[in-house]
Amino acid sequence: MADSNNSPKKDKRTDYLVDRTPAEPMPLQRMTGALVEPLLPWVIEFRVVGTAEIIKIRTRSAMLIGRLDESRGIFPDIDVTDYDGQSAGVSRRHAMLITRDNRVTIQDLGSANGTYINGRVLEAHESYRVRDRDRLRLGRLELQVHFVVKPLVDENTMVNMKNVFKVPQIGHREHILIADENEDVCRVVRFIAEKAGFRVTEAFTVTDAMHAIDNDPPEIAFLELVMGDDSGVDLIRYLRNHHRLSTRQLIAAADAPEEQIEKSSPISSDTSDDSSRQQTVGQPAPKHVAPFYDKTSLSSQSYAHMPSPAATQELVAITSPHRVQPNIPIAIMSSVTGGYQMGKALEAGADVTLAKPVAVDELVGALQETYEMLTGTS
Repeated sequence: MADSNNSPKKDKRTDYLVDRTPAEPMPLQRMTGALVEPLLPWVIEFRVVGTAEIIKIRTRSAMLIGRLDESRGIFPDIDVTDYDGQSAGVSRRHAMLITRDNRVTIQDLGSANGTYINGRVLEAHESYRVRDRDRLRLGRLELQVHFVVKPLVDENTMVNMKNVFKVPQIGHREHILIADENEDVCRVVRFIAEKAGFRVTEAFTVTDAMHAIDNDPPEIAFLELVMGDDSGVDLIRYLRNHHRLSTRQLIAAADAPEEQIEKSSPISSDTSDDSSRQQTVGQPAPKHVAPFYDKTSLSSQSYAHMPSPAATQELVAITSPHRVQPNIPIAIMSSVTGGYQMGKALEAGADVTLAKPVAVDELVGALQETYEMLTGTS
């Protein structure tokens, strides 16, 4: 048997691509001045073109893009080793992504096969502006840039990060629920909301959000419309119905077809959780609140839309004696800004919509707007 200690080590050197694509040189956009370490109100994702892969990164002031090489002490912040980085011609120290003030820039570090923005090659060791939806190509590996959170709406405004975080006092310990599967989005929104005077609870799944609502009902909600395989629309309905429905009934109300909800019996035959039933029969329901019903009031076709027993078993009883107010202000933060999903969200009761990338000044404005809706002030 061959001695494993004498076996050749894997060559991690970057090969030059034979058919390197020629490209028009990118005009230089030089960045000057000292780099300041800000609080970084940036959340950035890279989508690997041609795959379903998304590279989520914890944004820093300077982030190395390249391939891992522990023997040489190279640990990239954005490691593309697992995306066929070596065969695609990505160098171990390929490029540097820099966040400063209200801008993101990139520098090629003298890579073997070059760095491109939207098909244009970059001069080595020069800084170039990166914008939302730009396509970066490292050798043959192509990544699309997505800004999820950014400092300001106006990308041309140059501002120090300390000024970005001068958030005005808005709330007085009102409770806000932030639900988004991206933990970095929750981190930034929480930071802004707490500086504005609110108390914050985070949730990264729809199930966690429902449990949080049951245990400590929020007064304002900021929700992502798409959370994994679950829909934020169900969460909106859950909030709107929470003041008078049991957990089991809430899920049924969220999943039932709209036309069936309108025809449903106003009072369920299930006598459990009678204390939650505040509404008088025949009285108009509050905004976006679906009537009570159970399987006896549904047709066989509509009952097929009810959640499975397994899904129902995962639910827990509401432990708090309090309920969410029916007109709780709800803001949607999502890259889904139109079409069927957004239409359903508005129909279910969303009040404010924010399109990603969401800017910090937009978040402050939305906090002010939802606070005024909550308190009836303007």
